[in-house]
Amino acid sequence: MEKTSVLVLVAEDEAEIRNLLQDTFEDGGFDVYLVSTGEEAIAALDEQGDNLRAVVSDINLGGKATGWDVARHARRLKADMPVVYMTGTEGSDWAALGVPNSILITKPFAPTQVLTAVSQLLNAANTAAPPAPGD
Repeated sequence: MEKTSVLVLVAEDEAEIRNLLQDTFEDGGFDVYLVSTGEEAIAALDEQGDNLRAVVSDINLGGKATGWDVARHARRLKADMPVVYMTGTEGSDWAALGVPNSILITKPFAPTQVLTAVSQLLNAANTAAPPAPGD
């Protein structure tokens, strides 16, 4: 049986963190689509569509679009898209601005924390709704 890869969108404006997350996810068996701005993340969501299986986004991405915007866009495209936010300062806004059933990780963090959070959300999505008969 051929293993299918899982493509994770990582939106992070700090190159060092972005590269560390890429290495961590690839070591964990995931494929990674890296972007550094919210606008690039939204474009990637539109371009990649169903290929993307999860979103990891910093909240402050330096442009007009924030991680909150990226997550809302992802959920408009796919209602159960797993979303993990990363932030050093914006955690208090998560209840008001974050999408439901998301995870927020505060910086500094161990990259494996982010990998574990994505894996948990993917597993929850895969077990939440069994396929209907005939699907």
